[in-house]
Amino acid sequence: MKNHTLVLCESKIIISGLSLLLKENGFTPIVKSGTIPGYDLTLDMDELYVDNEDLESSKKYVEVYKQQIEKKD
Repeated sequence: MKNHTLVLCESKIIISGLSLLLKENGFTPIVKSGTIPGYDLTLDMDELYVDNEDLESSKKYVEVYKQQIEKKD
């Protein structure tokens, strides 16, 4: 994944929300799941990557999303 940068490593629910937000705003994030295939085991952490070309323009959405999830804690 040379052309992508890790922007967040969190639970599936948090990553799903950010992924949806980015998709709604024209970005194509890549999510790597912590689930181990064939065993139905999970490491409970997913990773969300953004293309390096979109990194700067997607940063504002990532920061706003992080602030929103921190308020709910």
